[in-house]
Amino acid sequence: MDTKQSFIIKAVRELLSHNFSVLLHNKTSIEGYGGWFGNDEGEEEFVVAMKHPMSFEIFIHEYCHFLQWKYDRDFWESSTEYYDVLFDWIKNPQLETSIEDLNRSLNTILSLEHDCEKRVLKLVQNNPIENFDTDKYKRAVNAYLWSYHLNLELRKRPVNPIYSDRVLPYMSNIFVNDLSYYLDKNNLSHDARNALLAEYE
Repeated sequence: MDTKQSFIIKAVRELLSHNFSVLLHNKTSIEGYGGWFGNDEGEEEFVVAMKHPMSFEIFIHEYCHFLQWKYDRDFWESSTEYYDVLFDWIKNPQLETSIEDLNRSLNTILSLEHDCEKRVLKLVQNNPIENFDTDKYKRAVNAYLWSYHLNLELRKRPVNPIYSDRVLPYMSNIFVNDLSYYLDKNNLSHDARNALLAEYE
């Protein structure tokens, strides 16, 4: 069994061996995010805000994006064309984007992120990590995946963290392996939706 620290050390060594910059910031967020994995040529970087309340969970999530890039390159690269369409539309209120492109972007995001979460859960099942709270992680995953539907509906990102104690109790602790479940926003319960909406105000 790994400790969180020993897992981080091994993952960082692997990332460095593939020429990624590893930036672990002593902050709660960076540019409004808990972290990211980027593979743009010349800007290969792995970034995590280590003061975030769920910094390790963010770390292992971004590490599994790295594994997508490393082992399933075609899938990873096929996702890049439409992934940022929704984010760009939210960021720029003047930008006009067709609903078809927005829905395609949403589906692309959910496909990539759902696959990433499957990898995280398989990793911690096969390689247990000390004090990793799988129940809490699955609740956070549900909050994270469902929030993308609200991002599109409201044309904004959450103002407050969606992993807060105000939200997670309303989220299911069951991760559904079938992507189609998360593509259908009607599967988001009324109480879970309201809990998420409060973080957009």
